[in-house]
Amino acid sequence: MQKATEVMHKSPRLLGAGVHTAGPGKDYPLHAHTSWELVYYVHGRITCPVGDETYDATPGTVLLTPPNTWHAEQSRTGYANRFLLVDASSNHPWPRRCYDDTDHTLRRVFDAVVRETDSDELRAILLAELDLRLRRAATPPPSPAEQLVAQAEQLFEERFAEHPRIADIAVDLGISPSGLRAAFARVRRTSPQAALQAVRPRHALAHIRNSTLPLQAIADLTGYHSVSHLSRHIKSTTGTPPGTHRAALG
Repeated sequence: MQKATEVMHKSPRLLGAGVHTAGPGKDYPLHAHTSWELVYYVHGRITCPVGDETYDATPGTVLLTPPNTWHAEQSRTGYANRFLLVDASSNHPWPRRCYDDTDHTLRRVFDAVVRETDSDELRAILLAELDLRLRRAATPPPSPAEQLVAQAEQLFEERFAEHPRIADIAVDLGISPSGLRAAFARVRRTSPQAALQAVRPRHALAHIRNSTLPLQAIADLTGYHSVSHLSRHIKSTTGTPPGTHRAALG
């Protein structure tokens, strides 16, 4: 009976949640918790000794540290994370490291848990969703090229309105521009520049179709220089001007 109970594992219970930010060189010293610590890295590059392993974390990386395991964060660029302290069995079936998908599913759940301070019931529901997604993430990890592309795509989503350069994205990911291009060619059959250029019109179209914001406001939000710039880009992408996509709103 005891063995069967151990296999089932106890349901995770949230003990605490928060946000941590640090500048370049501002390391978090070696420490351990009596609970699990689940950390989602939002931006920056960090080296993380965890027990006998050392991980490099970039945006979209999730590190899951079991109870009573010594770990630290060595800041290489400055960074921010979301962290959860969770009471669960020491052998709970979570991976030690996983990566978010291109829809930022794990970040959405981490953010929701951190923001929810009024309802213990809602936090429990969100933690149950996170538990399920992390269990699924225990499947064989993506290849290094797939990880790199997913991390680059997340940076595209975060910075597209700032007109980032692929060279700067590559630097933040710790790889050469040619290495990033090779990864995109292998995984997406396209270039990182083409993938980045597709992000801005997609966000602009979402605003056009689902809001009543004036085109100037949409241009400002999505990094276009003017309404005419926005209109030209939407027409070249879809074949029709912005007004065509807004007609359904009445």
